[in-house]
Parts: sequence; structure tokens; C-alpha cells
Amino acid sequence: MSGTVVFALVNRMVTEPAKFQGKRIKMGGVFSSYYDDQIDRRFYGCVIADALACCSQGLAFELAKPRKYPEQYPAEGDAIIVEGDFDYEKDEGGGGFPIIRNATLKNQ
Repeated sequence: MSGTVVFALVNRMVTEPAKFQGKRIKMGGVFSSYYDDQIDRRFYGCVIADALACCSQGLAFELAKPRKYPEQYPAEGDAIIVEGDFDYEKDEGGGGFPIIRNATLKNQ
């Protein structure tokens, strides 16, 4: 798929997650992580830029076989491939976010 189509598809996954629930997802992008100290949880993501690299969109992922952070993860910004099952995680505030569960992670 072209970069534009991939970016549009990821954007659709974020805005219409119910349509992708339970689907197997494979995506390439760059590694990113974020630690939320309010809930004491680190989030891992695969971020994709659009064709012009002016905008980006990403999906969180959760590995099937947990690794120790940061030693066993790629460096921030490294190219990665993530494959797993699309899900939607609700948060306590009534919102939520898409997440790839049971994921595998490979450097590109």
C-alpha cells in the first residue's frame, strides 16, 4: 500500500475501532514509548507518518511475550514491524484507545 493509504487506514482504525475489532493487524512504522505516571504504566507504540511526513498516527501495542524496558526494546524512532490482534481498551474516564494485543515486535 502507498504511504497515503496506510496513513488513512490507521487513522480509520483510531476513529472507527469497532470495525477492526478482532482483526489481525501487521504494520510498520517507528517505535515510540510513553510512561503515564498517573496510572504507573508504560505504553508502546508503532507510529506511521503520512506521505509528506507532516502528520503522524500510531497504535499502541502490547507484546504477547513481555520484554524488559528499555534493554529489550528498540531505541525510540527505530523502524519496527508489529503484528497482533486489534482491540480497543476503555479507560476509567469513559474514553479509550485502540491497541494491538498479543503482538510480536521485529526491527525493520
